[in-house]
Amino acid sequence: MTNRPVIDTLEFAKKEQTQDLELRSVDLARLTDESTIVNDIVTANITGGTQTDGKPFIDLKILSGLRLTCQRCLGLFDLQINSNSRFIIALRENELSEVSLEEQHVNTVLAEKELDLVDFVEEELLLALPMVPLHGEGKCESPRLLDIETNPTNPFKRLK
Repeated sequence: MTNRPVIDTLEFAKKEQTQDLELRSVDLARLTDESTIVNDIVTANITGGTQTDGKPFIDLKILSGLRLTCQRCLGLFDLQINSNSRFIIALRENELSEVSLEEQHVNTVLAEKELDLVDFVEEELLLALPMVPLHGEGKCESPRLLDIETNPTNPFKRLK
């Protein structure tokens, strides 16, 4: 992406702005090192606002299909990402942990004058990847093992 969108996080939240992105695999170099983007498009919607308690936030919605390599059978499988995350904007670094302690399962982000949205989306996609990519239970194809008796080229056949 030649013209990468950048936002001031506090202004974006205060003005309740919205930004829609359609990213291609070439825009997400770190992600495509780990996987392949199915259909070559990641869609993201970033929305700013203020909660009823006065805390500014950014909502991030990501929709993408990724093709990963199963670490059990080394076959490919598709993983659908449909992520919705809210990030409370902290004004100072010490507020990051305070907000996390107040509200469980809430993400925090430090206020920035220039937040690169492509990097922001890519970070969240990387965090959405499973630590160990695996097919669902019972979906892996077992590698075919050669039978010692039927394999004429097996050098160990004579050692019986």
